[in-house]
Amino acid sequence: MNKSDVVELDQTELFQWNELVDRSPHGTIFHKTGWLDACAHAFGKKVKIFGCFQGQNLVGGIPLFLDRKILGLVPVASSTCNMTPFGGFVLSPISSSSVHKQETFSREVIEPLLKEIKKEHFFSIRIKNSPEFSDIRPFTSHGWKSRVLYAYYINLQDDLESHADPRVKKDIRKAEKNGIVIESFSDISRYYSLFSEMNARKNLKIPASRELFADIYSFISNQTCGEMVAAKTPENEIACAEIVVWDNKQAHFWSAVSDPRFLDNGAVNFLRFNSIKRMKERGNLKVNMTTANVFKLSQFVTHMNPTLVPYYEIQSGMFNNIPTDTE
Repeated sequence: MNKSDVVELDQTELFQWNELVDRSPHGTIFHKTGWLDACAHAFGKKVKIFGCFQGQNLVGGIPLFLDRKILGLVPVASSTCNMTPFGGFVLSPISSSSVHKQETFSREVIEPLLKEIKKEHFFSIRIKNSPEFSDIRPFTSHGWKSRVLYAYYINLQDDLESHADPRVKKDIRKAEKNGIVIESFSDISRYYSLFSEMNARKNLKIPASRELFADIYSFISNQTCGEMVAAKTPENEIACAEIVVWDNKQAHFWSAVSDPRFLDNGAVNFLRFNSIKRMKERGNLKVNMTTANVFKLSQFVTHMNPTLVPYYEIQSGMFNNIPTDTE
């Protein structure tokens, strides 16, 4: 067994973390330090990244957002913030096809990470691992609670026409007939206004501040790992818009807004289908539609014929109850 040492990563080691995220099958844009910093800044949290080293090699780790929610005193931790679908543990890939070697390596990394996290004495800790991190037995064997969440994936290596049912195709023709055009969009203030209005119409609490959107847009623009696009009417009004982000494995539909005045002109499906086509042209292998845990939104996305993929939330600590809310 290889000796594993766990430490909290300092600023000089963060480049190693981002490299691990890129090469790990579990790593996503939501694990990148730029994303973590944007969320920490917007939500007023601290981020700690625990890294597991074998020799000089960083072979695994987990970023956690820290907060003091219980009476403002007791620390709690989570792998995600609002508007981040998952995060969690990241392990280096192992070249062996041996299941025994794969599972042995996984435990060599996870067990010392769990021991180090335990020293933090969190009142509660909640972790949503990415869909590619499927084995949660090292946690449930230690008494962690779990629940299943879901994502919708579209394989971009398929014929995209197969992912559009008759309603989508009808909306695309309608939008084209109505003169809807797809354009790059950079006015984050306008986007956030539409986002706030949309939540107000649904009597929902706005899940994030304009600050988060500004920081995320700055991050994806600087790193060329996302875009904001809008479907506009011939009068140059925004019918709908969305923010898509990506990493070196897949794309993710992160946020979408719409103007209720234009819900019948086919713009929403037109925009979504065009975004999927652009992700395919970029070379992304798949796209995560991110709405499978919200029933009303999932009903809309199913018109794109996605594949339902499970992922897992785990929780440990006092009041160890998994809530029924969604992301």
